[in-house]
Order: sequence, then structure tokens, then C-alpha cells
Amino acid sequence: MEYRTLGKTGLRVSVLGFGCGNVGGLMIRGEPAEQRGVVSTALEAGVTYFDTAPSYGAGRSEENLGRTLRDLSAWGKVVVGTKLRVSASDLGDLRAAVRRSVQESLRRLGHDSVDLVQLHNRILPKDSEAGDGLAADLVSGELADAMRDVVREGLVRHVGITGMGETRAVKEVVDSGRFDTVQAYFNALNPSAGFSGASGGAQDFGGLIDVAAAAGLGILAIRVMAAGALSGSVERARLASPAGGGALVQGGEFQADVARARGLSSLAGELGLENTQELGFRFVLSKTGPSSVLVGFSDPDQLESATRWTERGPLTAVAVERVVAAARSSAPAG
Repeated sequence: MEYRTLGKTGLRVSVLGFGCGNVGGLMIRGEPAEQRGVVSTALEAGVTYFDTAPSYGAGRSEENLGRTLRDLSAWGKVVVGTKLRVSASDLGDLRAAVRRSVQESLRRLGHDSVDLVQLHNRILPKDSEAGDGLAADLVSGELADAMRDVVREGLVRHVGITGMGETRAVKEVVDSGRFDTVQAYFNALNPSAGFSGASGGAQDFGGLIDVAAAAGLGILAIRVMAAGALSGSVERARLASPAGGGALVQGGEFQADVARARGLSSLAGELGLENTQELGFRFVLSKTGPSSVLVGFSDPDQLESATRWTERGPLTAVAVERVVAAARSSAPAG
């Protein structure tokens, strides 16, 4: 297993990260014995970064991850990141809301502190708040202050953001210097966070990874399997969420992503790869910047595959160029 430093946090994390969210579903809908078995295998393989959130299974992911790490006596061997989401009713007292969310996460995890807490709201331009979206100036101002408070209190070691929302607003927050990490949406179907313009017709993240790396942020690559669409099949694993768990990006749609993934199968064959999932995973590994590539698991076989692909390492530069070219060419004309 390769280990990389997570930006200016100084934390060392495995390049393969263990996603505990809804898409894979294991840490939400799995039985305790199978959760323990897969996490134990991941630890033996050298996986050290685990990603969870209060919204994953209404707290079940945090509870199950915390219990499993205790059962395996693994808390001192891993880096754990969780998240918080701010609602409109929280805006009157952000400090209280942030502290309450962190304390509730720690209670579910059964631990007295956590390595990383990341804002899970979408980030939008000033005066354009909608739904769970927050204005960039609020995020890098008052909300960042509130999150830094729990760091000073010793409840959290580092704070970050999920880089979703309006691209320009996300970059503004990244450049603010107030946060330590960013989660970047990055996969072979929409690699625009690493290769500006190669968005496959969906949201263009405009080279967010390079912007964040230049600012010294630790980068966590998310949705690297496009919520399962990179399999090229609509069939879902037993514990996986249906239809990819919902689109995260503007213009993204699961069925369309599945069709585009099928278009990559011939390239995967030419390169001697097992399938389009190996192509997608190793493509993400090839990008300089991300410290950990997060994969959500449903069963032991998926973990075994991801571990095997990790060992094989990045794609060649020529293969990367072909994946990027495919994403550029799949965007609708005009």
C-alpha cells in the first residue's frame, strides 16, 4: 500500500480510502460480522483512511464504523474523517450548530476526537443560496471560524470542505486559506477536476485538484467509480444504494453515465485491464494531487479488486490522455 501526506495536515493516509457511505452501503446496511470482516481485511491490506458522515444512514455509518474500529482495536492505527451539514435554522448560531454536530458524531463514533471534519453543504456564490447551499463568503468566514473553534477545543484535528456546488465559489473557498482539505469529485467519466474542460457534458470543475494542491490543501478523490456507473451496468450489489444514490453534479445522470462507461470498455480491453472499473480507478491514481482515492464497498470482492488495482498503480500517460479525450468528446456539441 502506498501512503501519501494529506496536504498541510501532515496526516499520512493510504492511497486507497475506505468509503462508508450510502453508495456502497456496507457500513450502513451490512451485518456487524460482515462489516468487521471487510474492515479487518482492509486494515490487513494497509488501508488507513476511513470516510463517514452523519448523513450516511442517519448516523448508522458513524455508529457502525466506530464500533468496528473498537472491536478491532484499530482506532490508533487509522485516520477517520467525518462531516457536518448546516441547515437554514443553524445560521443564527453557527458556533453552537457546528459544535453540536461534532459532539453528536463523536458520540456515535464512540471516540473523544476525530482527525477531520468536512463541511458537507454545497458552496454557492454570494446571494445565491438555495436548498442546502451556502455562500462562499459565509463558508470561508463565520463558518470557518466556528469549525476552527472545535479544533482549538481538541475535538477535531483538521477541517475541510466537500468541493461541490458552483465551481467558482468552491475555488474561492479553497483559495481562502481557511481549510485544510477538500473532497474533489473526480472520475473517468467527468475528470474535469483534474483536467479542465473534460466534463463529459456535466459540471466542469475547472481543474479544482490543481487549484487545491497549489493552495496546500489535502485532496480526497470522491465518486471515483461514478457511484457504480463505471461498471457499465445498472445492476447493483446487494447492499448498494439504488441507481447510484442520486446525482451530485449538475448535468450528471446515472443511466447516461452507465452508457458512457460502456463506451470505455474497448479501451480497457486494449490496455489489458480487467474492466472499466479498473480503468477508472487507476486513472484516478494517475493524477498528481489526491492523497487518498475513496471507494465505497458493498462486499469483500469489491475490496479485493480495489486492493489489486492499487497495487498495479497508475495508468500510463498515453492511457490517461485517451481517457481524458473520451470525456472531452462525449460532451454534447454546442
